[in-house]
Amino acid sequence: MSKKKDMSDMTASEISYRKFLKNLGVTTHQEIEKLINKKIADGELSPNSNLDITANLKIDELGLNHSISSTLSLPGKDD
Repeated sequence: MSKKKDMSDMTASEISYRKFLKNLGVTTHQEIEKLINKKIADGELSPNSNLDITANLKIDELGLNHSISSTLSLPGKDD
């Protein structure tokens, strides 16, 4: 069983990775939610439908080009 690290046990680099990923997750979630709600309100997307999504992360200095794909379940009219 792995032990969860406390922030005080993390290196500066681990903390910076976590801060970046948290910021990425929070801000991306906010933007996606805002746009989905607008598109549903405008009738451009249907409530309770699905939306395919792909996220790309690119770090030139590392030669990293990482993609994650999934399907989002859109909220219903009462959500």
